[in-house]
Amino acid sequence: MSRPLQCLLSSVMLPAALCLAGCGKGTTAPPKTAGAPIKVRFQTDWFPEPEHGGYYQALAKGYYDAEGLDVEILPGGPNSGFLTAVATGRADLGMGNSDDVITAVARGVPVRIVAAEMQHDAQGILFHEENPVRTVRDLDGKIIMAGPASVWVQLVQKRYGIKFHLRPLAGDLARFMNDPTFLQQCFVTNEPYFAQQRGAKAGAVLVAGLCPEYDPYRVMFAGSDYLAKHPEVVRRFVRASARGWVDYLTGNPAPANALLRRLRPDLTDDFMAYSIRAMKDNRLVLGDAARSERMGLLTRERLQRQIDLLREVGVLDKPVTVDDAATLEFIPPP
Repeated sequence: MSRPLQCLLSSVMLPAALCLAGCGKGTTAPPKTAGAPIKVRFQTDWFPEPEHGGYYQALAKGYYDAEGLDVEILPGGPNSGFLTAVATGRADLGMGNSDDVITAVARGVPVRIVAAEMQHDAQGILFHEENPVRTVRDLDGKIIMAGPASVWVQLVQKRYGIKFHLRPLAGDLARFMNDPTFLQQCFVTNEPYFAQQRGAKAGAVLVAGLCPEYDPYRVMFAGSDYLAKHPEVVRRFVRASARGWVDYLTGNPAPANALLRRLRPDLTDDFMAYSIRAMKDNRLVLGDAARSERMGLLTRERLQRQIDLLREVGVLDKPVTVDDAATLEFIPPP
């Protein structure tokens, strides 16, 4: 999975377990629930960034506190093993791509999806505007830097019969900047900004825009044992997180951005505004109301289509059902 360039180049070193429970002090918070707060460890898939903004907004504005939760956000990073952290109990809940979670479940990893963080994944194709990518056919014969095991790569090659020259994914833009015909897997919320800052007339298209069949969620998931023992805690966490995401994208994102900047001084206001705008423009988190999408929503039909696609490209080790991989009982109401 491609990750943001600025994270790969960041010199900011974060501890493996970074507690942010007190960061929301000074904000006006709703009343707490009765009793001592319950500790919850939430594992992210990367260093703190705007794509995690809803969680930091919930922390900064006291939404977790209002649910009686003392949430600790554990930053990820390269090879952070976010799925393993949740499966082994080092973290209680985590975030990631729905394809990755479904594939892990098929391999026997004890985790389960509980809600959508993003209705649509931010993976895209970065291109130079003089050589744009408008349809999946525009990939034919091109040189593309991408993860060779990426589901979308296998789908394009198998279903569409499109051939391109694959280069291993690297954490920089050097090759892209030096070759106007070069294509690179990216996050539409990140790499286009940095390519443009370095002088390229660059654009990006969502992979789901090229291949509508490939439209995974980004999700919140829990360890199976934790979910069975603490369903009400999971429900509170999802509810507060969804509230944080809606507020981050429709209200004032400054509280979350202040926390992010404290943890990542390299995150500029301009970049964070770009990422937020990209999430809004592409309807990544809140979805498309015309398609009955909303924050947190999972549907059985979409999950089944993802499972069928993963089976088609041959990445599932054994059969898996929607109920094996996910539960719909924690989705926040409209």
